[in-house]
Formats: sequence, C-alpha cells, structure tokens
Amino acid sequence: MAETARYERTVDEIRTVIHHAKLEESELLPVTQILNFASRSEAVENYRLFQLDTKLLNTLEEGDSLVLRGGKEESAVLCTQNKTFEIKEAETSNSMLLLPGISWSHDADIDTEDRILDERQVLGVFYKYFELHPSKPKLKKLYQLLKEAPYRGPELEDELEGQLYTFDDLLEHVQASGMELKAALQETQAVCIKGFWRILEHDYHFRIVTQILNLAEHNSWPLDSVSKYETLESLSELVPPEILSQCFEWYAEPTGKMDSAGNPMYRLREREVCRFLAEVLLRPAGQFNLQDFMLAWGQCVPEGMETKVEYLDGIALMQKDCKPEVIWHFPEVDLPEDINERFRILFQTRERWTLNEIYPYIERVATEKMNVNAVLTKHARASTVGGVKCYSAKHAK
Repeated sequence: MAETARYERTVDEIRTVIHHAKLEESELLPVTQILNFASRSEAVENYRLFQLDTKLLNTLEEGDSLVLRGGKEESAVLCTQNKTFEIKEAETSNSMLLLPGISWSHDADIDTEDRILDERQVLGVFYKYFELHPSKPKLKKLYQLLKEAPYRGPELEDELEGQLYTFDDLLEHVQASGMELKAALQETQAVCIKGFWRILEHDYHFRIVTQILNLAEHNSWPLDSVSKYETLESLSELVPPEILSQCFEWYAEPTGKMDSAGNPMYRLREREVCRFLAEVLLRPAGQFNLQDFMLAWGQCVPEGMETKVEYLDGIALMQKDCKPEVIWHFPEVDLPEDINERFRILFQTRERWTLNEIYPYIERVATEKMNVNAVLTKHARASTVGGVKCYSAKHAK
C-alpha cells in the first residue's frame, strides 16, 4: 500500500492556533516546531528512559560513565565509579516523547519578524521509565568466584583447579562499582597473585598467621612493637613475600614509630587477631560449650590480648537459655543477599533477637535511605521481653 502523504502545516494555520489560544504572536519566539510521528520503520524501539538525579546527571556531563551490570539470572543494577543503584520500573500517565534535535528557548534567538517552521520527528512514545535507588553492592557472587580456586601454597599450584579472575574479570561478573569491589576484596582478605585475585585456603591462612604470631612471641616483641621488615626477612622462605606482606597488613597496623634501623613498627590488631582465631576454633566444632570455648579462645590468643564477646559479632551466635550455654559458627557472609530470604533464615535460626544480636546480620543490607532500624521496622516485629526490646518474624504467632 502506498504510504499516506504527510500533512504539511502552514504559517497561517499556526497563527490561527495562536489566535485561538488567545496569545499575542509578538510575545512568542519566532520559531514554531512542528511535531511529526515517525513511521513504524523509523521509530526507535530499543531505547529505555532513566530518571537521573542531579549528581548522576553531573557524573555523565563530566565525562564519567554509568554501567549496567547483571547476568541473565539477575536483576540489572547501574553502577558509577563508586556507587551501585537498584533499577525499578515506573509508569506514568503522561506521554514522554523522544525528540532528537529539539530546540529550546535559548537556541531560538533569531532576529526576524517572520515566523519560521521547523519540523521535528518523534521517534518514540514512552509510558514507562526506570527509577534508580541507592543500593548496596551485590557481593555474593564475588565470594562464590573467589572460592573456586583458593590459594593453598606455591607447592600446590600445579594441582590448581577452578577459574582464576583478574580485577576486570570480577568487575564483569559482580554487581558492584569499581571502588566498592576494591573495598570488598580488602574486606574479604583477598590477595592479588600474579594479577589474579584469590582468597587463602583456611588452613594455609591459619598457618601464615600462626607463623607471624610465633615469630613475635619468639622475639619477645611487645604487641605494639612488631617489625614488618624482620617478619618478611624471617618468613620469606616459608611464605611468598607478596602474600606474607598482605597478610601481615590484615593483622597489624603502623604505629608511626621507627626502630633503631629506621624501619616502621606495627601494632597487632587485637580485634582482627582474636576474631580470626575464634573462627579457627568455631569452624569445625558445630555447637561448642560456651565456657569451654571462652577458655580455649583466651589461651590461643597472644599474651596481652583480651578476648571480647563483641569481637564475635557477625561470625557466631550464643545461646544462654540452655544448660550448658553454647556457641556456634554463624557467619553473616553466608546469608542470602535477598532481604526477605535473609530474614527468613534469621528467624528460622532464632525465634527472637535483641538489637545487638541481629544488627551485624542486617547492617550489610541497610542503605543510606533505610538504616538498620528502618529495615527492622519493615521486616520484623518488635516486642519487649523482660524489659529488653526484641525482634521476631513479622507474621509469627
């Protein structure tokens, strides 16, 4: 069928419309834009509209990029260099027109008394758009990828099975910004070995930490006067230096002081050392008699360090309403990222939680706009038991 000829507007028709609108032509700019809808073959169907706030818009205008990340089985997220945003579809009752080349008032500064007609083609009509909501990075896949090929020592590298990933590889798979991924690798205690990011196999990790602590004890170093230089010198034949150096930094911090040779001195991090050694005891134990655990834990940490219950936040749970009291390994990192599923498992594990108990398991899913208290208000039911505020399942009996 022959295509119907497009109707052409005239200046007289435009002036008639202006008159019916009870406007004065002298008060209007001399350019009138005529909108025509594109034919089906010309229309754009693969465009999507995103609503950006001022900060995100400035990010684009300054030359930075916004990246969509997500696999076929995942809901897409949008990432800047340092933040992740959840994408939600929204509808509007208004028609939003895609109009390339449209002129704005500041573009129409034409000194003429004649009315000019400019045709503009509408390439698409939209009733849906995507809203962006600040979100925590989705790091579950990062832990899964790093577990594929843990580092067990140089002598076992020939037996390596599983995929290795560079930073760029991880960025392709993990729904996080570049800065968030770097922070997650640090938090996960991953090491970069020959360009690939790996986690240390638990027994190998324990062996390195034990060697560092034994060396400090052998040399009678105070907890705040540990030499990284001598540690690397003494243990470099047992542990690859680049791995030993990174592992040392996880469990010691610089004091700002120097030894007689001008080398910086370090202080052992009490929380990190105690927390790691607690996991060493808890991982294989199942339920552990709490009193026996506290005794064993206190005996295995370096002399001068104090074991504190708060060091166990997010890695262990205690039950004190039974005889004997017990403790077991319950790491936050193993919980699902889906908030509803996370709460389901938490309340399946324990019927009632105090704020201090549940806080470490909720903090990761809280956002700038919804803090831990707001998350608990939405997904849990508060009650007071024995004068203590507790949280239970929203629809529990």
